[in-house]
Amino acid sequence: MEIIRKWYCSCRGKPAELTSEDPLEEEQGEPICSRCGASPSSDPKKTLSFKDFSGDEEL
Repeated sequence: MEIIRKWYCSCRGKPAELTSEDPLEEEQGEPICSRCGASPSSDPKKTLSFKDFSGDEEL
């Protein structure tokens, strides 16, 4: 069973899903907010959150 972690940034007022920097790269980097630049390793305003999913089910 694979667990997928989706990251969200609330800098816009409500959580928006983050996307990886370059979807064409074979090994994707960490997701980055296109608006404020926050990422899981650099979130100075504490606007990021995440949810874990197993397939289509939220855990």
